Amino acid sequence: MKKLLKLHPFLLFIFITGCYNSPTPPSEITGVQISGLQYQQFDCETLNDEINFLENRERELILAQENRIKESESQQWWTEGSGAGDGIEASELNRVKGEIKAARKVFENKECNVTK
Repeated sequence: MKKLLKLHPFLLFIFITGCYNSPTPPSEITGVQISGLQYQQFDCETLNDEINFLENRERELILAQENRIKESESQQWWTEGSGAGDGIEASELNRVKGEIKAARKVFENKECNVTK
């Protein structure tokens, strides 16, 4: 029993460091607050094009972040728990998600019709 109690803090340490510096899953990156002022001068067609562009960029960044997670998992195996962490992909994904929200809000406020 004493050996088990001595091992308990060690196991807790291993558990905590096993997730050390893991990249953030894309679903947990919610988007930074962005002002819609940069989109106010856009007409509906330009806004729609911008939203489509941002959505395509978002998909690219999600794939990049998912690849970073996979690479980090393999790195954690051979570095004893130290992952790759978040890189520029997560930061840019956070910004792009915020820009999509801002552009969509302006799109809705201008009462534009959705055209794809």
